[in-house]
Amino acid sequence: MALPGSIPTLQAHNTGNYTRVDNLFCTDTLLDHIISCNTVPSKRPILTDHFPIHTIFDIQLPTVDERERWNWAKVDWEEFAARLEEVLGDLEPPREIETEEMFWTALRNFDTAVQQVIKEVVPKAKPSPHQRRWWKPTLTEMKK
Repeated sequence: MALPGSIPTLQAHNTGNYTRVDNLFCTDTLLDHIISCNTVPSKRPILTDHFPIHTIFDIQLPTVDERERWNWAKVDWEEFAARLEEVLGDLEPPREIETEEMFWTALRNFDTAVQQVIKEVVPKAKPSPHQRRWWKPTLTEMKK
């Protein structure tokens, strides 16, 4: 029980007696994070005899990795393909790879071209420490 047993939670209208009729229960795990738990008689609403219970927890919201990343969901793939075709067209024409060095050079050139197009066409995600990557705009629409 989070609220100590000696704290009254109600003042009877008729007699003015203080009693304990309300309890605040929580799990053992959450109980370890309680900073304070008390009633606030001065904040009692009009025409009620119960006191509000004010509880403060020391908990952290889970956060996500805030490193900048590519927003693949918002890529214009037609633009991406067109730009990649342009950049690859600037490379040497394809030819048979005869040595390991030729292979690594071709791979490096191809990778550089793809990375260049990614930097030009793919938008960056705007990370938020509380975002959920699984959340999609369609869920927002369904929520409305």
